[in-house]
Amino acid sequence: MPYQEKSAIVSLISGVVVFALYYYFIRQMYQAGAFEEPGAGAEIGKSILWLIFGGIVVNIIGHIVFSTIYAIANREDAPSIVVDERDKLIELRALRVAYYIFGAGFVAAMIALALEQTYFLTFNILIFSFFVAGVAEGLMQVYLYRRGF
Repeated sequence: MPYQEKSAIVSLISGVVVFALYYYFIRQMYQAGAFEEPGAGAEIGKSILWLIFGGIVVNIIGHIVFSTIYAIANREDAPSIVVDERDKLIELRALRVAYYIFGAGFVAAMIALALEQTYFLTFNILIFSFFVAGVAEGLMQVYLYRRGF
């Protein structure tokens, strides 16, 4: 398994962990009624900012741990990141899939707004579509690396 494929799996796992934590905390806040108050928009904004911050931190920690384990297991440093044309094409194909999924989620969120749904639902549709797009991108990268492109 190439280093890039393992790195994509680490990103995939960290994305799932971050979204699971986000969902857990948002569900707790929703059950407590935090999104039904007059300041619900501010609460939604704060939760999304925490999601972004948490995603960055978890992804960095995940890659540091992965690089450390890789160096210990192989008794060599992680390979320097050399991206050739094949890697660029794999990244672009995976990114294209992610854009299509996020675009569909964006349209679904706009439809929810047009049907006069809550802002909470609209933002959660956007966040969920962003999460699904990220997972699909990671899975597509792993698939393309395994297939040998």
